[in-house]
Amino acid sequence: MTAPRRRHLLLAAPALLVARPAAAQAGPVRIIVPYTPGAFNDALARLVADGMQGALGQIGVVENRPGASGSIGIAAAAQAAPDGTTIAVANTANLTMNPFLFANTGYDPRRDLSPICVAARLMNALTVSAESGMASLADLIARSKAKPGGLSFASSGTGSSPHLAAELLKHRTGIPGVHVPYRGSAPGIADLIGGRVDWTMDNLPNVLPQAQAGKLRILAVTGRERDPAAPEVPTLQEAGLADFEVYVWFGFVGPAALPQAMRDRLAAAILGIVQRPETAERIRAGGATVWPRDSAQFAALVRDELDKWGTVIRAAGLKLE
Repeated sequence: MTAPRRRHLLLAAPALLVARPAAAQAGPVRIIVPYTPGAFNDALARLVADGMQGALGQIGVVENRPGASGSIGIAAAAQAAPDGTTIAVANTANLTMNPFLFANTGYDPRRDLSPICVAARLMNALTVSAESGMASLADLIARSKAKPGGLSFASSGTGSSPHLAAELLKHRTGIPGVHVPYRGSAPGIADLIGGRVDWTMDNLPNVLPQAQAGKLRILAVTGRERDPAAPEVPTLQEAGLADFEVYVWFGFVGPAALPQAMRDRLAAAILGIVQRPETAERIRAGGATVWPRDSAQFAALVRDELDKWGTVIRAAGLKLE
């Protein structure tokens, strides 16, 4: 074959060159979701799985492995063969909260898992009833300190990321409070609207529709910057809590011995998928934003968040069976 002819084929078929390493791996890429279908983790995993064939030349398959606040599914990924065919979608709670809440999660996030990439994140919102008479964080603090035992606050479950964001708020402001855990967000939000609890910390997408309907008032969001979905709502930093920053982030992990080259290859594929305009728009529609971070940045994020949430959980005296 002549040199010009060979160069023409290389330029005309880059997909063949990308797909060749993938073809050497047997089987599809299994993406473990440590929750039941329907949550954002599951939606994100399915978006990525749908793009795997084009990005890697391998089919993506989602497997839901719920239980123990996500620990069962993440432990399964930690125990998988380090060949790049089994990964998991993990969030803030799985990697940086559960290790302090449970005596045995079945994995150590730094020892037993390989960070691949972070794909997306969303923020929480400090919210009260529209009939509460509270219009700011300062109002909430004043009323909490004035009531013996403090105000009651709802969460989507003990040890959930919204619950721990609320505990961090208590830790930073010194306010007392009575935690009322629910099985998911919806019943807690209903009781907040009905006046049976005083405030909640929940994922912004969960409270935004009721706030837009005039039934709830969002006092602040937990991100470093205001959320485009609610640009009129200040951050907790703007409300006076310096450096208060809480996001629920969603990343992909594999077993500890996963080679760095394989992590990089998977990260490139996943981040390429989520940054496609049509996929990014679907992520935004789910209440989150694309937030690409590579394996090194992911590892640093986990270290920082372990330090933060370890302090909060120990201060709150939380422990789950």
